[in-house]
Amino acid sequence: MIPNKTLIIPKSDEIRSEAIETIIERLGIAKAAFFIRETMSQKLDYLKLKDRLFAGKTSSDLYGEIKKSMNSE
Repeated sequence: MIPNKTLIIPKSDEIRSEAIETIIERLGIAKAAFFIRETMSQKLDYLKLKDRLFAGKTSSDLYGEIKKSMNSE
């Protein structure tokens, strides 16, 4: 059973900003700019992506993965 805790969901802008900073640190500015241009300019069907990423996973599975990733930080 999942404990009754409040889950704080970060804001999309904060996540996007952190992701871009991480990509720049890892790839360098030129590769990061290319990556961002190629990925962020394309239309994304979230429902298809969601089905591909989370297929067969329950909310408990996802909760466990999130909790595990938060504990490893």
